[in-house]
Amino acid sequence: MRLLHLSDLHFGRLASQTIVADLLAEARRQAPDLVVVSGDLTQRARPRQFQAARAFLEALPAPWLVVPGNHDVYPWWRPLSRLWRSLARYRHYITQSLRPSWVTDTIALLGLNTAHGATIKGGRLTTEDLTYLQTFFAAAPPQALRILVIHHHLVHLQDIGPHDVVRDARQALEAVAQAGIHVILCGHLHIAHVAPVLLQPQWQLLVVSAGTATSSRGRGPHRHQNFYNLLEVTPQTLRIETYRYHPEARTFTLTQTQTFERQGAQLLLETAQTG
Repeated sequence: MRLLHLSDLHFGRLASQTIVADLLAEARRQAPDLVVVSGDLTQRARPRQFQAARAFLEALPAPWLVVPGNHDVYPWWRPLSRLWRSLARYRHYITQSLRPSWVTDTIALLGLNTAHGATIKGGRLTTEDLTYLQTFFAAAPPQALRILVIHHHLVHLQDIGPHDVVRDARQALEAVAQAGIHVILCGHLHIAHVAPVLLQPQWQLLVVSAGTATSSRGRGPHRHQNFYNLLEVTPQTLRIETYRYHPEARTFTLTQTQTFERQGAQLLLETAQTG
């Protein structure tokens, strides 16, 4: 099972149409089984930006699963719409579902919304979503790799430096551990990073953060750089490849490969790393 993980497209003023075209060509080359987009499809949640994002999704060579980000919420200068109709445009142009899922014998993947009008840059998972998360993964095939897709981070990653996490992050992490989730795919920070996080003495979570795929706002060590992740899942292993865009050559090149071995229902233990 091959998953192409994109994030922070920011269609609008920030998205490069050249990179968009090259990313579509790269997606066709990689031939994924599913494309996952972990939020911020637009820059200001405007209709034309959502239309451009939708056209991009429809041009992808595989089915796609998408969650919204904070930039997909009505902007702050529309306060009433932001509070009461925060994702109306997202749901009109992209998808009605705020809990998209994909289940096979190999993976059980659930997307949840962390972008709400009452927050600015930060996010949160509602109590209802945490309850649904438990129910969804309880019904998943026992051998499946359990993946949660959200926009914001649930845990602070020391290697990245200071950054925000969702409200009530501890409660959310407890639900994640109880549900036996192996991997979180997220974005928001515009930094490509893979980090194991020990939630409990016997349970390790893998946080896979994608850099911005097409915008000009890569941050930190990835300033002005664009990335995507490719995940290859088998019953025995998970391989994560990180690709960086080179504008001069208009190509994406592999910058890092990490391979993890699964041990029964347990989370992954890193076995190899290159790059």
